[in-house]
Amino acid sequence: MAGEGTITLTEENRSSLDYSRINYLLNPKEFKDVRVTVVGLGSGGAPAVDHLTMNGVRIWELYDPDTLDSVNLVKHPRMRKDLGRTKVEIQKEWILDRNPQAIVETYVEDVILSENFIDSVRRSDLVLCCPDKKSVREFVNDQCVSQQVPFVTASVFRTGIGGEVYAYIPDRTGCYRCLQLFSLVNEFNLSDDSLGLTSEEEERIYGLGEKDFHASGLSIDIQTIALIQARMALSVILPNSCTSLPKVKGNWIIFGNRPAKHIFRYHLEVKEMLLKPQKTCNCQRKDPAEGD
Repeated sequence: MAGEGTITLTEENRSSLDYSRINYLLNPKEFKDVRVTVVGLGSGGAPAVDHLTMNGVRIWELYDPDTLDSVNLVKHPRMRKDLGRTKVEIQKEWILDRNPQAIVETYVEDVILSENFIDSVRRSDLVLCCPDKKSVREFVNDQCVSQQVPFVTASVFRTGIGGEVYAYIPDRTGCYRCLQLFSLVNEFNLSDDSLGLTSEEEERIYGLGEKDFHASGLSIDIQTIALIQARMALSVILPNSCTSLPKVKGNWIIFGNRPAKHIFRYHLEVKEMLLKPQKTCNCQRKDPAEGD
């Protein structure tokens, strides 16, 4: 008989995840053939992948050209023993430890330069976009729109006051460029310039006035957005038959963890919207009857 606090490992729980404690909410086994490609495994991408893994996603293609550095430890959820290793290999090890039945392909590559990425998009059911560069998000958006593959992207606002999560679902919602068009037309500005910081605040927060210096926030700020992204991703890939969880109705969520001038009035403020394709965006597929 096992003593108190002792876990007896059987062959079954050595080789698979026991979903019995979440089966009343969803059936993770229905995700067994779902393939997710991930761009970016930093302090936001890693926890998003962690939670989707624990909820049944098991087929992964991971892209990130970077290694884990000591400066990452205040935000990234991995361990000091992982320093110097590539982020994709660290994540692969984590996934396979949690679910030995997972299938994980890794690419230590910048997706913009990768010869493999477009093929990964084509064979995926979802792309999870977690980079900190807008140019990469735009590139991933364009590839997903071209292949009509859903994607969910997330970004944290500088200073970590909050962030946004956005989902593109072909034939249902606008793409990431639609979001930018909508924001431009409606003067809906969530950029750093709209924070209304004083010169003293800019120097303290940004670092001696260096405009390219990014202070993205605390680990809790980043991982809050990552969890919302994972929730949105789960909603996108949920089959209608497998869950008692209601799906997220919107595709654009803006979350603020604290008040900020001109943007958020309260702590833990959230806005959810459904953004349709914008008329001037090329993500709208033309009806063949319309002609060119």
